[in-house]
Amino acid sequence: MSLEVRRHDNRRAQSSAVSVRPDAAVEAQHQAFDARILQSVRQARQKAEARGARASAAAERARLSNASLFDLSRSQEILAYIVQEVLPGLDLDEDVAKLTASMLKDEIESRRDLQHRLMQAQSS
Repeated sequence: MSLEVRRHDNRRAQSSAVSVRPDAAVEAQHQAFDARILQSVRQARQKAEARGARASAAAERARLSNASLFDLSRSQEILAYIVQEVLPGLDLDEDVAKLTASMLKDEIESRRDLQHRLMQAQSS
């Protein structure tokens, strides 16, 4: 900051014909420099966004191509365990227990059907 103050003081010491404002050529240089900086920043952002979009698309393809994500056998095992082991041990009304078991069995069948369709789609 002290350099700027001195510079301004030196200008004041010069003749009154010299203006404190920069001349048109210097102003044009400043504007051109600012425009180049702005353009460079925009290009860097566009490149970063493009890289991010490509990386995101590649990650999505890798995630979707991973067949283990769609493996429903583990959830089927858990649901079967609940129906066979957990549900009978609960203190539930008989109708509620039957309805719950029926719903869980339907869910198991639905997951088996989905798993079968996914395996067919992957093999073709």
